Amino acid sequence: MNYLYSPLVFYFARHAFLYYFSSIIILSFIVCLSELIEYGKITSNIETSGFLFNFKMALLKMPLRIQDLLPYAIFFGSIISLLRLSKNSELIIARSAGLNIWLCSLPHIFIAFLIGIISVSVLSPITSVTQKKLIQIENKYLNKNNNSLQISNGGFWLYQKEEEENTAIIHAESIDPNNIQLKNVIIFRYNNKHEFQERIDGESTQLEIGYWKIKNGKKTDKDLNTSNFIEYQMPTNFTSSQIKESFAPPETVSFWSMPNFIEIIEKSGFSSRKHKIYWYSILATPFLLVGMALMGVIFAVKPLGRHGIGKRLFIATIIAFIVFFINDVIAALGQGSNSSEILSAWAPKLAPMIISSSIILYLEDS
Repeated sequence: MNYLYSPLVFYFARHAFLYYFSSIIILSFIVCLSELIEYGKITSNIETSGFLFNFKMALLKMPLRIQDLLPYAIFFGSIISLLRLSKNSELIIARSAGLNIWLCSLPHIFIAFLIGIISVSVLSPITSVTQKKLIQIENKYLNKNNNSLQISNGGFWLYQKEEEENTAIIHAESIDPNNIQLKNVIIFRYNNKHEFQERIDGESTQLEIGYWKIKNGKKTDKDLNTSNFIEYQMPTNFTSSQIKESFAPPETVSFWSMPNFIEIIEKSGFSSRKHKIYWYSILATPFLLVGMALMGVIFAVKPLGRHGIGKRLFIATIIAFIVFFINDVIAALGQGSNSSEILSAWAPKLAPMIISSSIILYLEDS
């Protein structure tokens, strides 16, 4: 009978899925609880806050956190599943029948890769929606600075906060990224009660220190009274560097929409490095999960000794923290260097697969 279609493969696959799913649920519960406590501290001074409000924000944060947790859930799920199979002698019997560790762990690898595909195609778009909603809530109730620059084929949209909680929405057909000069500008200004105050139309707008210098335009107030001007100064807290870095965070852009978003950024003359690295990182997720599953296989290559499970889980926990730290360091270096975006994104994702495969080959031959 072909091994790939044998009941043994389906049994191992079901076992892997059960422990992967359990690991994701347990880690998600722990992280959700910590997020809930953290939001409870942040919103303690807000009158409208309460358990349901904090719980809502924690849930909105969870899709992003689950994406971060998946590699570690796969790692621990793979270890526990294979160690349980080994302790019950099921893995030992399968290997005694002539199957090597690669064939025995193939269902775990396949399920990990499948979870990676689901994360990329389904979880990433969900994350972009929930992150947008979360940013809106945090900006409204927690007074977080949300001077974000949104771009589309129709132009640029810039949101800025002013004094006394007044706001302004700025639309421009084009932006010169070198001088931060906006062309054909329309500005809508609102008071702290979100009531319309005035509209400003300008031929061009230049960012100066502490204000926007708007030229050749007109103002229309809430009573529809208009007045023309040659030059008008509108206060702002923006700086040139903030404009260049205030694009929507990569987490708020769907995986499927990211290539078009990157193309628009590049056509506008801005740097798209951060968004490219994030997109390539998401694309490499299935291979990272395969690598983490293989790291779990390392602990099941050799038979269990006395107190084997506890000792190996302790070592696995230390390795998980090391991988987490190294991944963060490499990601930070990739963002700040001039290396290829593909290399910066894929190197930390492929490293666990390459390292774990080499260790398994060595342990199998020793």
